[in-house]
Amino acid sequence: MIQGLDTDAARRALAGQDIFYAGAPVAGIARPGSVAEVQALVAAARAEGLHLVPRGGGMSYTAAIVSAAPERAVQVDMRGMAAIREINAQDMYVLVEAGCTWQALDEALAPLGLEVPFRGPVSGRLATIGGGVAQNAIFYGTGRHGTAADSVLGVEVVTGTGALVRTGSFGVAGASPFLRHFGPDLSGLFTADCGVLGVKTALALRLRRRPAARDVASFATTDLDALFGFLAALGHDGRASQVMALDVRLEGERLRQTGLTAKLDYLRTLASGPGSLAQRASEGMAMARARLRTPPGRGLAVHVFLEGPDAADCACQAASITALAEAHGLPAADQAPARAMLRLPFAPLTGLAGAPGERWVPVHFIVPHSRALDAMADIEVVIAEHADAIAAHKIKVRHLIANLGAGAVTLEPMFLWPDRLTPFAAQTLKEQGGRDADDPANAQAEAAVRQLRAAMIARLDASGALHSQLGRAYPYQPRLDDGARAVFQAVRAALDPDNIMNPGALDTPVA
Repeated sequence: MIQGLDTDAARRALAGQDIFYAGAPVAGIARPGSVAEVQALVAAARAEGLHLVPRGGGMSYTAAIVSAAPERAVQVDMRGMAAIREINAQDMYVLVEAGCTWQALDEALAPLGLEVPFRGPVSGRLATIGGGVAQNAIFYGTGRHGTAADSVLGVEVVTGTGALVRTGSFGVAGASPFLRHFGPDLSGLFTADCGVLGVKTALALRLRRRPAARDVASFATTDLDALFGFLAALGHDGRASQVMALDVRLEGERLRQTGLTAKLDYLRTLASGPGSLAQRASEGMAMARARLRTPPGRGLAVHVFLEGPDAADCACQAASITALAEAHGLPAADQAPARAMLRLPFAPLTGLAGAPGERWVPVHFIVPHSRALDAMADIEVVIAEHADAIAAHKIKVRHLIANLGAGAVTLEPMFLWPDRLTPFAAQTLKEQGGRDADDPANAQAEAAVRQLRAAMIARLDASGALHSQLGRAYPYQPRLDDGARAVFQAVRAALDPDNIMNPGALDTPVA
């Protein structure tokens, strides 16, 4: 066995899990602190026939970090490599190690008036840069700037041969990591790869000037046709940094279960944040009312996040967006939940579960705007087909819908049901100020949720839906045409001839 591994039984057990999947304990945990240590780890794994499973914050629900052969798996915890190596405000890039969290990077850039166009996922308090790029995360900035991969300029990665590879201008002798495209786009190989092409040690990300002002416009609807027309118009308009339509029942449930840590963080940011005292007091009262109110009825709350050079510009944009919403039949709605996200984008992760006694897991589908309504109809067909199981196991289905750039939308059905959390999810929830969860296990309900997710994936994939954070939950290679599959397999064989890099993810072989 590799020297220096953490073989503590309790930690090995947690290392074999993510938010939804509870795999068996891994063989050991490595915590490299340098590129050289990662290279030594690869050499030892090759010699001993072990697998390496790169892991960041663990905020996945697709088994990307849950080994298919845990008795041979060494989890590579990258959080020990979290340095921000360089912030170049003139050439507009940042070079950051893979274990740095999105929140830590955002906070380091803020005093300089800078940010990454894709600021991070909602889980950015714990989720790491390397994990986000490996999973191709979405959320803050996705409406205008795309996914995590779209902000990458270059990647530093140790492959399955132990070779150190740098991409883009990062890999050019004498050049700095300011440009992604120099010849073929090698950077793209190491984005959205779930760690099967190597262990990312650092990433160069593009920067932009941080907007001086941010605002939100909120609406409500029960009409999916009107909603998707509005979302397509917003995508084509191109001004919204992100657009989120959230089931109002879930929004109310999440507000009421927010933990003490998140409430205190919000109050601190509210007290010290921008805006007049009267404005901040009004926002705080609105948020308090939102937390206390009874659950609203069915429908979706639609939040459009805006940014500009000053408050007046944001107000002008909000007026224009409001007129667009009215043209699509969407009335104005409560802005308080979205304003809380503006104040505290990387809040404590108390949304890893449902209400007390409930477990949570989503599934998602990325489709073009032209397919959104049909894809939602497909989702409803699967829900109807499983209506008996949903009722028998008290499964709640909620929806999140978000724009992804100008031409696509992400549909994310979420399932909540009475069940025990995975130990990893329970520990994370407790550490984040949420409930101390020790609820009865409900294996039959979990099996029903797995079947429901699998049925949705099969139905929507058949009509062309795609996914980010593929992991082991979504098919990849079986969906490629022969040419694309051959290229992927040839690249992986060259970079990882001994099949040690997270085998099983992206439908790679385990043996």
